[in-house]
Amino acid sequence: MRSFTESFRTWRRRFKAALPYVRRREYRVLERKYAELIEAVDRFASPAAQAQLHIAKPVQQGLAGDVCLFVSFAEQPELKPHVAQHILHLLAAGIQVILIVNTELPARSLSIDAELLDRLSGALIRQNTGFDFGAWAHAWSLCEGTERWSRLFLVNDSIVGPLSTADFTRMIDRVRSSDCDVVGLTEALAPQRHLQSYFLVFNAPALQSSVVTTLFARMLNWPSKSQVIDLYESRITSLLATQGLRCEALFPSLSGDPLSSDDTSLRWAELVRAGFPYLKTRVIARHPQDEQIRAWLAARSAAEPRP
Repeated sequence: MRSFTESFRTWRRRFKAALPYVRRREYRVLERKYAELIEAVDRFASPAAQAQLHIAKPVQQGLAGDVCLFVSFAEQPELKPHVAQHILHLLAAGIQVILIVNTELPARSLSIDAELLDRLSGALIRQNTGFDFGAWAHAWSLCEGTERWSRLFLVNDSIVGPLSTADFTRMIDRVRSSDCDVVGLTEALAPQRHLQSYFLVFNAPALQSSVVTTLFARMLNWPSKSQVIDLYESRITSLLATQGLRCEALFPSLSGDPLSSDDTSLRWAELVRAGFPYLKTRVIARHPQDEQIRAWLAARSAAEPRP
């Protein structure tokens, strides 16, 4: 049953949406000006590939099939435990993984487990700039023969999982059977509908077009996370759609309210029960005593694949 507070908030948002036409028109003018401003300033940060880079393992060329560019941020001189565990699941699913670690530490101080490193198709230790999109674009610039790839997975370390091997397997099967060009797991509806960027998949038609190459070639190392979100995450879905690419979220928004459409933060339990195999790291941090989360994490640990 919905709480009074939630019902009131929904009513208030609907009331605002029904305000006089002139206000909605003014909002659209501001929205257009904001988009134009973004286009104008999208020229002043350094190219993604200009970040300092240490190659812990050269990127394997001539790869074919499914390839993942996995980005992680390292505050300590080792990978976060959940990163290695997630990579092992991806490898077990037949996805070749190139790891990119953004860090402010000396590159040679970072330790990667030797058995894991041996199974990777490349490992790059990168200057901490440009966040995920800068790292993905930088790694892409080092890859040759991408036309042989069946799919490109873009994944970051903001999700912990899989919580269930069965749900993970079903998710990967759904990705591989999708007839859309770009697949995300979840979507947000504000400031416009967009696939959330912690897990994106470009299928062969997208890779065989010039769209992805052009997209990565334009990416820059913006200094703030909000800039990266505004310039890339929230815009890429619409940019791809204007190029004729079909975009799909495997777990569409459970809310019709754009202002509360981030299910990974607000409806994480419903998502997991619907077969979503991950939890956001921020959700785990906010609910350290939640028994349901503890049980899911315990079940995940018991089913970890090994190198």
